[in-house]
Amino acid sequence: MRNSNEVIKDLLDQRSDYLFGGLEFSSDGVFIADIDGNTLYINPAYEEISGLKRLEILGKNLKTLLQENAFNESASLKVLETKQSISLIHRYISGRTALTTAAPIYNSEKEMIGVICNTRNIEDLINLKKELEKVNLIKQRYSQELELLRKVHFSAKGLIYKSETMNETLKLASTAAKFDSTILITGESGTGKEVLANFIYQNSNRKDKPFIRVNCAAIPKDLFESELFGYMPGSFTGASNSGKAGMFELANTGTILLDEIGELTMPVQSKLLRVIQEQEVYRVGGTKPIKLDVRIIASTNRNLLEEIENGDFREDLYFRLNVFPITIPPLRKRLEDITEMINYFIKNLNGKYNKNVIMSKKAEDALVKYSWPGNVRELQNIVEYMFIMNDREEIGFEQLPDKILNEHVLMDDFLHSEEKGKLEYLMEVYEKSILESALNKHNSLRQTAKTLGINPSTLSRKVKKYNIEI
Repeated sequence: MRNSNEVIKDLLDQRSDYLFGGLEFSSDGVFIADIDGNTLYINPAYEEISGLKRLEILGKNLKTLLQENAFNESASLKVLETKQSISLIHRYISGRTALTTAAPIYNSEKEMIGVICNTRNIEDLINLKKELEKVNLIKQRYSQELELLRKVHFSAKGLIYKSETMNETLKLASTAAKFDSTILITGESGTGKEVLANFIYQNSNRKDKPFIRVNCAAIPKDLFESELFGYMPGSFTGASNSGKAGMFELANTGTILLDEIGELTMPVQSKLLRVIQEQEVYRVGGTKPIKLDVRIIASTNRNLLEEIENGDFREDLYFRLNVFPITIPPLRKRLEDITEMINYFIKNLNGKYNKNVIMSKKAEDALVKYSWPGNVRELQNIVEYMFIMNDREEIGFEQLPDKILNEHVLMDDFLHSEEKGKLEYLMEVYEKSILESALNKHNSLRQTAKTLGINPSTLSRKVKKYNIEI
C-alpha cells in the first residue's frame, strides 16, 4: 500500500501545470536552489521584490551571487549550512525591505536536496506601522492637550485641589486678581505660593504685561538694592559701564512677585517702602526718579508679625504689603487634595515616560496620613522618586520612604495596640506588610520564600500567623 507522500507526488505530477502556475502567479517571491546552492527557479514576484532578473541568476551559485553583491545576505546559504529553517528581514538592491523565510527541501527518503525561499515585500506594512505611530502620537497629543485644558479649568494653573479649603482660597485669589491692590501670600514652604501668585497674575488685567519673579532668598544681601532698583554706570566697583535696570523697572506696567520677602535687609526694606509709597524708584548712584506703575505681590513662609517683634521687619512696610492677605493652608490641613495630587503627578509621569503605573490603595492611604512638613513640593518629589524606583505596574506600600513608613506605623497602627511591646508590635506590622507585598508579586509560596531568603515552611508559618490571604 502506498503512503500519503507517494499519493501526493503522483497527484502533483499529474497537475504539474497547476503547481508551476501557482508559483508563477504567487504575490510572494519564491526562490529555489539545489543542495549545492545553484539557483533552480525564481518567480516574477521575486524578480520584482529583489530587483534581480531570472536570466542573471538562474544556474548561478548562491556564493557567487553573494560575492557579486546581488544581495547582501543569503538566507538560503544559512539553511544549506545549518539544515534549519530561518527568517530574516533585509533590504534588496531594489531598495525594498522584505521578510524572507527559507526552509530545507527533502525527498521521499527524507534527504535534504535543496532549499526554498519565500520572500514578502513588507514595505507597505512598515509604512502602515509608521502611519499608525504618527496617528497614535497625534492622538496622544490631543489627549494630553484636552487633559491640560481640563486641568487648567479645574486646577487653576497648577494648583491641584479638591478640598473646600483650597476652593475658598482660589475664590479669594480670583477676587483679588481683578484689582491692583498689593497682595501678601503667606504659607509654609512648599505650599505653592509662587503658583498662586502666577494664578493671580494670569487672572488680572495685567496678564499681557511683564511678570517679574524675584527670589529674595537667592540674592546676596549686598546685591539686594542694585538687583531690585538697578544702578547707574560706575556707581560701585564691578558695576557695568552701561548701568543696569532693576527688577522694578523690568516689571513696569506689569506685576512683580517678591518671593520670600522676609529675607530683605532693613535698609532695603526702607527703600522698598518708599518705592511703594511714591510709586517711583531711584537707581543706585542715580539722582532722577523713574516713575513706576507696578502691581506688587509679596510672599513669605515667615511669621512677619514675629519678625516685627524681633526687630527684623518694618511694621510700616508690613502694613503696606498686607493690603490683601491670602494664606495657603498646609497640605496636612487639606487631606482631600493629597489623593488628587498623587493621581495628577502619576498621570503626568506616565505620559512623560510612556508607562501605565498606578499607586496601590495601601500606599496611597499611608501618603494621605503622612504629616507632609515639606507640603506639595515634598509630595511631588516623593511620588517621582517612587515612580523611578518602581519596576512594576503598581507602586506598593513597601516602596514608601522609611520616614513615611515609620510615621504611618507609629501614628496609625500603634495607637490601636496596647497588648505588646512597642518594638515587637512595630516589627510585626512591618513584617506583615513586606510578606503581603512579596506574595502579591510572586503568587507562589516557594518563589516568595526564595526571594526573601527564607525557608518555604517558615514563610508558611508566618502567613498563618498574620492570617494573610494568598
